[in-house]
Amino acid sequence: MMNAMAYSPWGAQYVPDDRAPANDNKPLMIGLTGLRNVGKSTVANLLAKEYGFTKVHAFASGKEAAKEYFIAIGFDADDAWEMVYGDLKDVPCDALPGGVAPRYFLEKFGHFMGHTLGVEWTLGQEVRIARQRSTRIVVESLVYEAPWFKRQGGVVVRLERPGHVGPVGVESDAVQALVAADAAISAVSVEELKDKARGLVQQMFGGR
Repeated sequence: MMNAMAYSPWGAQYVPDDRAPANDNKPLMIGLTGLRNVGKSTVANLLAKEYGFTKVHAFASGKEAAKEYFIAIGFDADDAWEMVYGDLKDVPCDALPGGVAPRYFLEKFGHFMGHTLGVEWTLGQEVRIARQRSTRIVVESLVYEAPWFKRQGGVVVRLERPGHVGPVGVESDAVQALVAADAAISAVSVEELKDKARGLVQQMFGGR
């Protein structure tokens, strides 16, 4: 199947034929960046539900490995899940060295995998898996992986919420501030964010 070409201020983008095979070599990829709690998950979910994108997180497999680590050092499965995905992620834990919150480990582990080992071990693997079943990919949170993602033809979109300040001392928030985005969405409310995300998709890809 052939891919159509759509042009925008962000350069040429491939618009995949809906009948294209799932392992198409040129997927349409959008990556989201921005401070914590600005709506990246909201936009990723919207793209998945309304435009058929497959959601990808650069540290998805790493999070599963972290959950197993917490289980291995003595936490039950439910608490380990909450430490990685839920309400315990930002709660200081006496059972961890220094009494740090689980996010500390997740940040350091993620930095090791993505920076020391290289992006091919994180986002590269997740994109490879997603390409086997989808030609439309949205990366829910880009930080260290942004340069690699752009080299693959991905478009980086920064999300901003006026007046919002992210958690103090979160290393990845400082790094994401340096990411060179191709476009930005600034919104105060969830509905405004969704409307502007739809408008950007229409502008960039003709809503396909």
